[in-house]
Amino acid sequence: MLKKTLASIVIGGVLLGGAASGATAYAGTPASATATAPASTGNQQVRTWIRAHRRQIRKAVVAISAKAIGVTPSALVTELRSGKSIATVAGEHNVSAQTVVNDLNSAADAKITQAVAAHKLTSAQASKIEAALPARLAKLVNHTF
Repeated sequence: MLKKTLASIVIGGVLLGGAASGATAYAGTPASATATAPASTGNQQVRTWIRAHRRQIRKAVVAISAKAIGVTPSALVTELRSGKSIATVAGEHNVSAQTVVNDLNSAADAKITQAVAAHKLTSAQASKIEAALPARLAKLVNHTF
């Protein structure tokens, strides 16, 4: 359940941010993944890429969040499986939820910048995704698993 929920929120909302509207899309992960997205059109190619990389995306979100909170990724996953949100876990460790959001946002912005440099995204698409990221990441961090 955790995997499906985390993947759907992160992938569908945060990473695509509406850029997959028939134009070239890039589902950049918020951490350094070695794979690159296809430079093709259409939602089906994006969905295929996401399915192929969802495990990497989940691991990246957990790793970045855990690092920001100061716990191990496995400890964070255990807390999330017990019904807590990332924000709740962060609060228990005296870290603000906004700090976690900022770290996730920074990582995603870096990947978006790489995608623009590699011509996988246009600057207009990047701007659209970057504008939507903070709100969607805040929703992810506050989501109870």
